[in-house]
Amino acid sequence: MQHDDTIGIVQISDTHFRDAPGARSFVAHEPDEGLAAVLAHAAGAVGDAALVVATGDLADIGEPAAYERLGEVLGALPAPVYCLGGNHDRQDPMQACLPRPTVHLEPAVQVGNWLMLLLDSNAHGRELSPDGTYRDRDDRVHAAAQPGLTPVEEQRARAILTATRAEHVFLWLHQPPLPETAPAAQGDSALALLVRDFPRIRAIGAGHLHGDLSGEFEGRPVHVCPSSYMSLDRRGGVLEGPGYRTYRLHPDGRVDTEVHTVPGPLTDTMRATPMPVYLADLMAGRVTGKELRALSDAEFEARYGERRPMPRV
Repeated sequence: MQHDDTIGIVQISDTHFRDAPGARSFVAHEPDEGLAAVLAHAAGAVGDAALVVATGDLADIGEPAAYERLGEVLGALPAPVYCLGGNHDRQDPMQACLPRPTVHLEPAVQVGNWLMLLLDSNAHGRELSPDGTYRDRDDRVHAAAQPGLTPVEEQRARAILTATRAEHVFLWLHQPPLPETAPAAQGDSALALLVRDFPRIRAIGAGHLHGDLSGEFEGRPVHVCPSSYMSLDRRGGVLEGPGYRTYRLHPDGRVDTEVHTVPGPLTDTMRATPMPVYLADLMAGRVTGKELRALSDAEFEARYGERRPMPRV
């Protein structure tokens, strides 16, 4: 319930659910535990929010049961939840298994004089099938590392933006179009032209980078949400605990936002966990994602002294 004329939003991101509970990679806790900690800490904000937005990588490898399990968790919240897919998600099982009466995959919803527009920014991880529909590429996880719009998604977004009578628009997507992480989105990309052509877009919210980052794209502020599973302090080069963002959207188009890291044992353990060498190299620019993918599993383990944390595709 709103207590003033601003709109409260809670953003969660990168939940990375699997088909059954179980610790993954170098993180000591399970994705379920991280999300439970976030939702417990954010309970007051969720109760006061107009809606919750989940900005992708909802499942870790796109298993149908992962979306079933996550849908049950999100469906129990007292606020409606609007979700979009990330590069780790798989479109068909997400659409089939995630929605609930209060868990939505619709691309837009208006709240007050604000329109929430949720984009599928995974164009680089999708390909056009002979029947004219888009399907996930086998290498979607890596191919869609930067944001992109298919022609169909761009046309749908433009139609929604043209038709809306909302005064302000908040754009949500998975991969943030920050210059330092998404150079391909700059210039005259479909996403840049979309934002440029619709000045009512006031701000952009995203996930993907698992950290508290902010910047600008086409003159609009970009806010990145930490992961509920495992976050990174990119400035300090260390691991961080589960987190989320809250927003207050004002009637005049202003946006206030705050990042929250959940205090407690999960965060204490993460902060005490050494950063994996491969991740430190990736963040410092000593290796690229393409170079990491080119390593065989045996080469990866020989170089970094640990098993590859996710399948090589």
